[in-house]
Amino acid sequence: MLEHIKAVAMDVDGVLTDGTFWWGPDGNELKRFCFADGTGITLAMQAGLLMALISGESSESGMTLVQRYADKLKIKNVYKGCHDKAWAVQDFAAKNGLDLSAVCFIGDGVIDLPAMSIVGFSAAPSNAHPSVLKQAKLVTSRTGGQGAVREVLDSIFTQKHKDIL
Repeated sequence: MLEHIKAVAMDVDGVLTDGTFWWGPDGNELKRFCFADGTGITLAMQAGLLMALISGESSESGMTLVQRYADKLKIKNVYKGCHDKAWAVQDFAAKNGLDLSAVCFIGDGVIDLPAMSIVGFSAAPSNAHPSVLKQAKLVTSRTGGQGAVREVLDSIFTQKHKDIL
């Protein structure tokens, strides 16, 4: 099943971050991203996987951080302030000529469930909401913001290239 995945779309807060944020003394919002996840995304893109970030974040500073992360990793498909993640996944797939069965979605919250239900493969960090853990085809051993994305990407890569490993 994973060997047919051509693209990965993912939530940001709770997946690429641990779901917390800080406010600096100037009122700016701060988030912590995992370096292992970023490296995994870069390697996956170099191997030909398409990537999308789909964030429900609606604060201006939070959306700016999502865009900065996307720019740093050269992720072109970015949906910010998105509360209909199933629509975003469908749009991402259509714009890239993909069948939904070739898309993996990684989510952690109940807002992610509709997107998880329409893709070919769904995954969740181990600290996701119980309803998400129940629906995910893969639950990582790692939590959000602690390498969960890298774990999913490594699983996809291992299945896609099992003949050369």
